[in-house]
Amino acid sequence: MARGFTLLEVLIAMVILSITFLWLLKAENQGIEMSVRSKFITTATLLAQERIAKITSGEETIASGNDQGDFGEDYAGYTYTEEIEPTPLDGYYKYTLNIIWGQGGNLETRFVSFLSAK
Repeated sequence: MARGFTLLEVLIAMVILSITFLWLLKAENQGIEMSVRSKFITTATLLAQERIAKITSGEETIASGNDQGDFGEDYAGYTYTEEIEPTPLDGYYKYTLNIIWGQGGNLETRFVSFLSAK
């Protein structure tokens, strides 16, 4: 009696290995995507804090309505749109800041804050 594996056993082992390999590739791809999103959220939060601080301190102002811009060469690809609108409470405004990153706006996050008039 000859010892060894049959062709069927080898094929089953190859199928199991290939399924496992494809699952590992998918998991790595998801990990990379989550890392990119995490970096974007962290950077966008810091940029939003900076932008809101400039608006609330009076260093920069926006007219009633919409404005847009970018964050300079240090943060290439990051752009923002902002909107300020009145609220039912006198002297308070709703300030909405959208931060967009990537070509075609791949990732976007929105920050809403309420500001008082000075």
